Amino acid sequence: MNRNTDVEVAIIGAGPGGIAAAHLLRRRGITDLVILERGDDFGGTWRDNHYPGLAVDIPIFWYELSFARNREWSRLFAPGPEIQRYLTDTARRLDLYRHLRAGSEVIRQVWDEGNSRWRLSIRGGTEYTARFVINSVGGYVNAKDSAGLAGLADFGGTVLRPNAWDDGYDTTGKRVAVIGTGSSGAQIVSALSGKVGRLDVYQRTPNWILPKPDAEITPRLRAVLGAPGVTAAIHHVGRLVFDLFMLVPIVHIMSRLPDRVLVSLMSGYDAVSRVGFRALLRAVVHDPSDRRKLLPRHGILGKRPIISSSYLPAFNDPTTTLITTPIERLTPRGVRTVDGVEREADLIVTATGYELWTDPETYRPGTILGTAGFDLAEDYREHGLRSYAGTAHPRLPNRWEIVGPQGFVGVGWTDFVEMMAEHAVDVIDQTRRAGPDTVVAVRQQAFDDYQERMRTAGKTAHLYFTRCNAGINTYFVNSQGATVYHRPQTIVGARRQARRAPRTDYQMTHGRPLDVQGDVASARGKSS
Repeated sequence: MNRNTDVEVAIIGAGPGGIAAAHLLRRRGITDLVILERGDDFGGTWRDNHYPGLAVDIPIFWYELSFARNREWSRLFAPGPEIQRYLTDTARRLDLYRHLRAGSEVIRQVWDEGNSRWRLSIRGGTEYTARFVINSVGGYVNAKDSAGLAGLADFGGTVLRPNAWDDGYDTTGKRVAVIGTGSSGAQIVSALSGKVGRLDVYQRTPNWILPKPDAEITPRLRAVLGAPGVTAAIHHVGRLVFDLFMLVPIVHIMSRLPDRVLVSLMSGYDAVSRVGFRALLRAVVHDPSDRRKLLPRHGILGKRPIISSSYLPAFNDPTTTLITTPIERLTPRGVRTVDGVEREADLIVTATGYELWTDPETYRPGTILGTAGFDLAEDYREHGLRSYAGTAHPRLPNRWEIVGPQGFVGVGWTDFVEMMAEHAVDVIDQTRRAGPDTVVAVRQQAFDDYQERMRTAGKTAHLYFTRCNAGINTYFVNSQGATVYHRPQTIVGARRQARRAPRTDYQMTHGRPLDVQGDVASARGKSS
């Protein structure tokens, strides 16, 4: 097998975004590419996570790649192993394994201005060079360090994380403590409740739990869904509904209201939602004390709601206990809370979350370096997380993010990353056609204009997360108080910009350094 370390395009990451980028490149006839993956296979988070109860939290029709429709889903909310199999089967069918370099963790990306190439350092010493880079490391970059739990090293039992689960560990009859009640923790609790000796659930912040209308996809329904165009039509209808009933009101209507009126309106919406959730708790959870503990204090969209019809009923099981007293430390035998109570455990599950692409701390200084010594991490710390359309930066030529600040928009993750990959591939294709020495970067003026548009359009979300839900620990607000998770744009608008922006918002230069000072008038006169 050819192991050339100088390639035209390097894709970093082999999750859904990496698969989409590689396929779209090959469809354009661009085959000199490599997929650098720190893990051992395709799949990304679905490869790393295989804990009990893992499943997608949106209907699976909106979690397909448009070029890889699947007729074999077993359930409306497909289980994790099925999604991982879908991704690896798709990569195999598209002949992408020939491009995969597993076990290749990129630890440094440096733009070589003299040669107009990216130099990619791999852990262990190898270096790849590439004309273009598509960074597709995903949104959930690294698991947060659970060593923040005092006494973890002293615990004498087993410790497991959702992204490092031991499938050979038998939980039957075990005393299990789950620390963390986000999506992963809730799925694990749902799967283990009533099936272990005792289950202690340590909750810091209660979450909104919305019913999950899951159902088996029968052979007859599979036949209907397998008809040409059916699942694609479902996907398009989902986008349209999401735009009309959520994004258009939030981005184009509510953002025009005065701040005071907008905050009052959104707080009222949360109050009505809380009445409905109280009714759900009364109908599902037997113990009044547990119902009080499970009632969120933040608004329904202040943190990502958990979609589950089995999590709340889990607390009706006599062997499952909800604990809200803060943890003091882990002990050799289990978990001790600040009230002095120690609960023994055989297994501790630390579901404490991930570093996200929206956190400035996720980006380490000295790891992504662009023109004239530009350091992306330092820039994010000084100026906040910024990008053009969630993907490009003027000081990082010939490079795109699949998941960048103010980038996410859509019904499902795969639809979003495919759109971003399509944008990057289109610009790469245009740049190649302009000549072998052509370098491309987003114009500084286009970059600045985009920041201003997003600031205005994102007013509703920013007020909701920072005023209506002030003080809540949510990954929708980073350590700088910025709300850069969502892209305040309709799906239709984002897709249009992804396809049309390259002709107007990028500059191409031939055999000379890019205008890193943002002299737009000069760039227009010299660009193609």
